[in-house]
Amino acid sequence: MKTLYKNCMLPLAGGQGGQEFCVGDGKFVLAQPPYDEVIDLGGAAVLPAFCDAHSHLLAYALSLTQADGASAVTAQDFIACAERFARENGMGELDLVTIRNAESLPDPAPLETCLRPLHIQLRSGHAGLFNKAARRLLGLGENAVLEETEYLAATRRVPLPEGEALKAAFARAQARYSSYGVTTAQEGILTREMFPLYDTLLPALSLDVVAYSSPADYDDARARFRPKEREAGARGDNDSASDLRGAFRVGGVKIFLDGSPQQKTALLRAPYEGGGMGMQTMSAAEVLDACRFAAGRGAQLLAHCNGDGAAELFLDALERLPPAARASCRPVLIHGQILGDDQLERIKRLGVIPSFFVAHVREFGDTHLKNLGEARGMRISPTRSALVRGIPFTLHQDAPVCEPDPLEAVACAVLRTTKAGKRLAGQEISVSDALRAVTEHAAAQYGFFDRGRIAAGLRADFVILNRDPLACNAEDLPGLRVVETYLKGRRVYPAE
Repeated sequence: MKTLYKNCMLPLAGGQGGQEFCVGDGKFVLAQPPYDEVIDLGGAAVLPAFCDAHSHLLAYALSLTQADGASAVTAQDFIACAERFARENGMGELDLVTIRNAESLPDPAPLETCLRPLHIQLRSGHAGLFNKAARRLLGLGENAVLEETEYLAATRRVPLPEGEALKAAFARAQARYSSYGVTTAQEGILTREMFPLYDTLLPALSLDVVAYSSPADYDDARARFRPKEREAGARGDNDSASDLRGAFRVGGVKIFLDGSPQQKTALLRAPYEGGGMGMQTMSAAEVLDACRFAAGRGAQLLAHCNGDGAAELFLDALERLPPAARASCRPVLIHGQILGDDQLERIKRLGVIPSFFVAHVREFGDTHLKNLGEARGMRISPTRSALVRGIPFTLHQDAPVCEPDPLEAVACAVLRTTKAGKRLAGQEISVSDALRAVTEHAAAQYGFFDRGRIAAGLRADFVILNRDPLACNAEDLPGLRVVETYLKGRRVYPAE
């Protein structure tokens, strides 16, 4: 089947009106007749489909089974939110309810007498609250509020949906990713506890998913998730328009070096406003061991580094690797909220790809200004400084912290405006540069050179937008939407 799409705009290929492209057998091919079908796109803008540079697919699916506490403030607000959610979902009076998206944690005292077990999670995912009923149910200690490693350990005790409920949530999550134009997604930390869940979910996989495990779990993860047909699909081999199954592969190793700047747990080189340097979650020796582990297996290495102190630890460790070993692990610095120009120079020299969580500007920028001061707060997610140095970077949404919408990241990178309306000027980039960060550069971050561009021979993953992003006024960028998403030349959103 050979289809010509005509009368469209390809913004990343010149953006002229009346452009065209051709799809055959799931790939882009040269536009040469004869054609089996000709489709007039009516001047619509077409981009390569998006590669999700960093998120947590299963955690996003689970978030769809949890109550949304974004508007809750007081303890009573959270109790009411939980009871409403329990009624709507047919839960028992003593079933635990997880409430996500809390902008701040309430006073825990009024929750201690609530008979329903409650788990309240800050939107960042780095801290949360368990009331007395939840602590008793899960076998936790006496502290209601937990942060970072203690909190993450506690969340592993929270019961997960089972059977059809889990499958339904996972299907909804994949459909959401597709609706945002994502055809390659990430499982940002594949823990051992998640292995049996993915065994159950993989038969219904419709996206390509690349997963990253801790050094302790990596070898077992690789051994467990290596069916030949999945490996072939992940490399882009044997793709066909009739095969829309997703491919799952363990792509490498993930380590966490610090916390979050919102909670003053990101590790800094200079103190926060009011004091404190943040939290260091790995020693320098442990970071170096992880780098050597990844390099020794030729596995990609992702490092969670929000603060410049964490980035310094990571770069110091990479510097100690021989160049060939460093290249073999294709290091990615995840988040990079606070990076100095000196560190960007090292990032370029060491061949590190920074993946910026630039939506922090809008979602948490006002908090960063308060915690970091004007000078550091203004330059969070320093995309412009990376661009002028010729550093290829990507943008991500870290779902479920934010919706897995790459176009939202593009708008944030261009506008750099906080919720309170403060413009964090000086690090903005152009629309075309931001679009390349979520398409071509994001594909290259994974080492996928069969996607990310609209060019003959590459996989026909593409999206149709509601307007031309290069012709938008800057203030209209948040209104950009994906109208249709195609995977291997077949429409997956809206579902056929």
